[in-house]
Amino acid sequence: QLLRRRRLLPPSSSMFDHSETIAGGALVIIYEDHKHMSALRVEPGKTLNNRFGAFRHNDMVGRRYGAQLLSLDGRKYVYLLRPTPELWTASLSHRTQILYIADISMICLQLELGPGAVVVEAGTGSGSLSHALARAVGPTGRLHTYEFNAARATAAQAEFASNGLSPGRVICQHGDVCQPEWKYDGVPEGGVDAAFFDLPNPWLAVPLAAPLLRAGGRLCTFSPCIEQVERTLAVLAAAGFTRPEVVEVLVRTHEVPRTTHTHTHAHARTHTHTHTHT
Repeated sequence: QLLRRRRLLPPSSSMFDHSETIAGGALVIIYEDHKHMSALRVEPGKTLNNRFGAFRHNDMVGRRYGAQLLSLDGRKYVYLLRPTPELWTASLSHRTQILYIADISMICLQLELGPGAVVVEAGTGSGSLSHALARAVGPTGRLHTYEFNAARATAAQAEFASNGLSPGRVICQHGDVCQPEWKYDGVPEGGVDAAFFDLPNPWLAVPLAAPLLRAGGRLCTFSPCIEQVERTLAVLAAAGFTRPEVVEVLVRTHEVPRTTHTHTHAHARTHTHTHTHT
């Protein structure tokens, strides 16, 4: 059922390739408005139908990313955007609750990721963060991501393959990293630059992951409840981690209306997120 939500096709290239124009087999983000986006694999001969009308795939081929495409009746239009992890997050089907830009940005920064890095992620979920991690490590890096739910793991594996990230920079496996007998097969001890856990009980996964990290490696856990944070903090020292920090990510957006007056009124909204890193 999860796999039927979106037909997944063999990719023509990685979703992070920077082609200027759209080719057959390319992944495109169909932008209707900021609340309605969808990912589409271009298949010449097919037609996309949405609330704005009908759009031929053939008419997408050869256009530049960012171009506007009119519906067949000429009344409405969509934009054809180049896929990015941020747009993928906005367009994907939510198999689980997902992380958004504010948390993803802080996580990638605190994990000190760069090209060639090796990362372990547990709690793949819908793959929102996974795509951002894959971009951060680049084509020479490697992301080992684990999901305990078999159906979600299968769906994520298919999406990584369809997006040109697997095999290669992303290895997605089904498994429960919190089990005492869990083994990170194929991941060398001391060969991991960073680890990230989005799990109900990350404190169980910390001791098993600690030997994988190189000296100076970074660990981040994402927890919505302070009780989870407390239990995770309690096991870090014994696992060899130092200088733990708890970070709350606050996003304050301002809406500044256009006005002819000499002063400006700003309406603000604040969003709060909490995670722990060490």
